[in-house]
Amino acid sequence: MKSLKWLVSLCCFISFCIVGGGSVDAQTGDQAVLEKPVPKEGDTVRVGLDDTFAPMGFRNDKGEVVGFDIDLAKAIGDLYGWKMEFQPIDWAMKETELNTGNIDMIWNGLGITPDREKQMLFSKTYYESPGIIITKKGSPIQKLEDLEGKKVSTQSGSTTAKYIQAWPNGLYQKLNGQPVLYSSYNEVFSDLDSGRVDAVATDSCYGRYVMQVRGADKYAFFVDDSHPAEPFGVGMRLGDQALKEKIDQGISQLKENGKYDQIVEKWFGQNREVAKQENLLQKILPSLGKGFELTVGLFVIVLVMSLPLGFLIAIARVFGASWIRGLIEGYVFIMRGSPLMLQLMVFFFGLPYIGITLDRMPAAILAFVINYAAYFAEIFRGGIMAVPGGQYESIKVLGIGKYRGFRRIIFPQVMNITLPSVGNEVIALVKDTSLVYVIGLGELLRAGSISANTYATIVPYLVCGVFYLVFTAVVTVGLKRLENQIHWG
Repeated sequence: MKSLKWLVSLCCFISFCIVGGGSVDAQTGDQAVLEKPVPKEGDTVRVGLDDTFAPMGFRNDKGEVVGFDIDLAKAIGDLYGWKMEFQPIDWAMKETELNTGNIDMIWNGLGITPDREKQMLFSKTYYESPGIIITKKGSPIQKLEDLEGKKVSTQSGSTTAKYIQAWPNGLYQKLNGQPVLYSSYNEVFSDLDSGRVDAVATDSCYGRYVMQVRGADKYAFFVDDSHPAEPFGVGMRLGDQALKEKIDQGISQLKENGKYDQIVEKWFGQNREVAKQENLLQKILPSLGKGFELTVGLFVIVLVMSLPLGFLIAIARVFGASWIRGLIEGYVFIMRGSPLMLQLMVFFFGLPYIGITLDRMPAAILAFVINYAAYFAEIFRGGIMAVPGGQYESIKVLGIGKYRGFRRIIFPQVMNITLPSVGNEVIALVKDTSLVYVIGLGELLRAGSISANTYATIVPYLVCGVFYLVFTAVVTVGLKRLENQIHWG
């Protein structure tokens, strides 16, 4: 009964960290707002961004974060003497990153909407991006009404996806089926190129950039007059009013001294900077290599720490006191019964609400080790239980000693029994490392996603697949050799 109460309490804590997202004022019922002092000269300001969103903020072929918003943020940082640090984040977790204090602001083509204004404080509008409809060159679609009976695609969760539903004269209902929605515009434009859809609805900012990268002569476009120009602003915590005023003043100064116009011309003018697809592999391999280094490093650290921890937990569960076994059963149940991604979010986003703040890599390591130790513990427990009970009695009768007997007789058999199952978990760990993108770590798959969006092609994903296959093959060969070399009996 006590174990059940402990388990329920822990589940409630996890739910509070993820769903509650902060403390609540007892008098007003409002969510408590984290407020930090305005940065001073020489202070570091952490800017959160999705570094796959070209041309606002993305990585060039040197792995550097560049873009319109990056240049604008750096220019304002220069005005106040701030050191601007750009932190990639999972865009779906941007509000949580902001409210837990992991970042100081969001500056990445963030559209100002009524819903978002309830969750964060916005600077004044610094750029507006109208909606456009993109078709293949020579398409008969010249205006919005021509889309009747046609297939349209856009990005899911975008403001454009909402505007499509409000097209005038019931045009939304007259399309050829529901709009085709994808998580990124790579897939959207691939559908257009292959002829599976007739048009792409997007905003001018990103749409023009992608056309330039993929070949402007392949496409035509017109402005969607029914799509109001989307205002972009800098997102801050609701309590950071003083910081908002500084950002607003900085934007005004940049417009007055001409620096703003220079940045606009650089990224949106006739001679705008775009990523070229020539020598693509040569350009993307360095960034994919860095992502692969993080993937391998995380894999090795987690494996080295979770295997012995899992074995110790298994021993405690088999031979420990009843209360220890109860605690371990609860721990294993939670680790195996909840997604690893959720556990990552709890360790990184949830713990700050109780005063424990971990950097991204330590949080990832801790979550992975605790999770995988639970799985390894169950595998080792099964191996220990599979050894006939008579062998334990023989060790006792022969006076070998329980520790020596376990090490010399039981342990080799456990390893022989469990190695195939352990190998399966090790292979799973190779692929699970990709989950750390949710807390903003640049592992291999995230690096591939960045390159795919920067160069508007699916090739980086294919290269990532080759990396994973080679890595898995090396691990598999190593496990087979280990099985062949271990002859415990």
